[in-house]
Amino acid sequence: MTETKPASGWFCVIIFAMKKKAQKTNREQRVWVEVDLRAIEGNARVLKGLLADEVAFMAVVKSNAYGHGMVAASKAAIRGGANWLAVDELAEALELRKAGVRIPILVLGYTLPSLYRTAAIKGVSLTVSSLESLQNLSKMKFPKRLRIHLKFDTGLHRQGILEAHVQQAVRIVSSDGFPAVIEGAYTHFATMETPANEAYSRMQMGLFNSAVERLREKGFTPITHASASSGILFSDDFHCDMSRAGIALYGLWPSPEIERHAKAIRLSPALSWKTIITETKFVPRGSKVGYDLTYEVARDSRLAIMPVGYWHGLPRGLSNVGQVLVKGQRANIIGRISMDMAIVDVTDIPSASEGDEVALIGSQGGESISADEMAEKAGTINYEVVTRINPLILRF
Repeated sequence: MTETKPASGWFCVIIFAMKKKAQKTNREQRVWVEVDLRAIEGNARVLKGLLADEVAFMAVVKSNAYGHGMVAASKAAIRGGANWLAVDELAEALELRKAGVRIPILVLGYTLPSLYRTAAIKGVSLTVSSLESLQNLSKMKFPKRLRIHLKFDTGLHRQGILEAHVQQAVRIVSSDGFPAVIEGAYTHFATMETPANEAYSRMQMGLFNSAVERLREKGFTPITHASASSGILFSDDFHCDMSRAGIALYGLWPSPEIERHAKAIRLSPALSWKTIITETKFVPRGSKVGYDLTYEVARDSRLAIMPVGYWHGLPRGLSNVGQVLVKGQRANIIGRISMDMAIVDVTDIPSASEGDEVALIGSQGGESISADEMAEKAGTINYEVVTRINPLILRF
């Protein structure tokens, strides 16, 4: 571990002033997200440390870095050793370039052919995953050669060139005048999050290796990558020339099974989600709460209103089952979650009052609520919980 020397003098004054300013700014918001960039940087180091020295590490920062704030999270991942970044669309890559990011960037999603020229000029690598796209690309010309990664469908049956079409794809990219460099080749596992399905993942790996061999027979030397977070954490058999990490980069586990399998690995959740109490009121026993009157209080109760709802990304599925933290104690969400408001029962937290901070995800006192807990109660997965936090909400 690298030793960190304590700051002193004027530097301490600056750090203290920055923290005070951040706290003041947070308190001027009704709903906000706090992101620990040191956690992202540390998780990147942990994940990169699981790879052999010759294996590159790609940080997946698509979809606003899974809700964590793309530019800041990308720079933290780079400080943690990321060699590449991955986004979903070219607009994200261009935003990173504008922010001064210079390491290689791969667009994982579909790119409109009209944008190929821009990608070539800006030095952004694109995924090409169908014969039709390859055929269209073969007819184009650019001032700089476009860099592409061929994606092969080995069993997920989402994006990708099927096994039956591999030879035809190789013929297209081998043709004279093909205007792109075959920089990489990759696939995506369908069920790596479930170690019990290892045989299916190994079947996919075999199909991928076969497709790559067809490319190599024609003299191509693509960077190969297949593993996402689960593959990195499960086995180095799947690491290839490069491995991608998305959810684990942010300190969240791809699945409980992978967490149990990799129990010696420590990841640090980076995101906390906060709001405030805007109003409290007493209602008598038997009062019904919220739209459609789905909750009835069983005692004289004190309620608190939060200015956060499903527009902000709070899952409506948490109605009557979710919890938040107030004054370091758990409080039940009662009634339907509305578009911009939700109600919690603070009868057992008599000191709760207007302006108090509420933790939707994160820690308060000795208690904590994780994205995993929220996801389980809402009937979804941690990926969806964090990525659906409205990007207009300020990240600190």
